[in-house]
Amino acid sequence: MKVRAILSEFIHNLDDFLSAEAGIDSGIKVVYATDPQKIVDGYVVYGVVSLLNVQYPFEVRYNKHLKTVEVASQIFWFKRSLKQVKEFLKQVQSH
Repeated sequence: MKVRAILSEFIHNLDDFLSAEAGIDSGIKVVYATDPQKIVDGYVVYGVVSLLNVQYPFEVRYNKHLKTVEVASQIFWFKRSLKQVKEFLKQVQSH
């Protein structure tokens, strides 16, 4: 599976990722997100999440040199390897 497709699938399951990382359902919901856009060092996705009816912008960046995915917002920040993102998606698909 290509990186762009992996990121697209990851964005579709971002609510589940955020809940899994928080250990509980944090109530964070993705309002919208762009398709992965190619940039010099990988890909970027822009979007908005909602928590308690307040909206926050977020960004997902893939760095092709480091093979890392960074998920960042005012209310959360995660950095995972592409391998970890693939493993998360396998877990989601198996449920």
